[in-house]
Amino acid sequence: MGDAFWPAVFLAMGLLLLSLELFVPSGGFIGLSAVVCLGLGLWNAFQTSTSMGWTFVLIDFIAVPITAIAAFRLWVRSPMGRRLALEPPALDEVDVSHSARRVDELVGVDGRALTPLHPCGHVEVRGRRYDGMAESGLIAQGARVRVVRARSGRLVVRAVESAATAARPSGDAAPSDLDLDVENPQLIPRLP
Repeated sequence: MGDAFWPAVFLAMGLLLLSLELFVPSGGFIGLSAVVCLGLGLWNAFQTSTSMGWTFVLIDFIAVPITAIAAFRLWVRSPMGRRLALEPPALDEVDVSHSARRVDELVGVDGRALTPLHPCGHVEVRGRRYDGMAESGLIAQGARVRVVRARSGRLVVRAVESAATAARPSGDAAPSDLDLDVENPQLIPRLP
């Protein structure tokens, strides 16, 4: 028998016990035994020579992760692993509340803001409620909006000017368009 016999035997036993730990419920006893065997293998290797010890350290750093990954992949396919591990859902099981196809059809359609969009809120388009996001700025509740694009199931909207607002010169603001400061009543403009 060569000098590397016992370190190799302890290394093989440690790797075997490490992979066995996943398949046999032992409360960690098998895993602890694997660590002890790997430690004894390194101890025997360093007792023989320092260079053999460092060689076995390198082998341990490569073999232990490879063994753990291989054992885990086998465990997932085992009957116990199939019962404990979750499987990804089938495509027909995955259904969002509004599919991207239906939301994309709403681009260019007008609706109204159900809540203030600061920048996110809710909009109503074609009688249905959707998550909405203002393209820029803030949009008041009840304002008419137009869907500009759909992004991640959310409608990106832009405020649409009404015909009365678009026809009015920019200097004349209707009383309903004024921004009133309720906390400072002296700043509220007086209308004739």
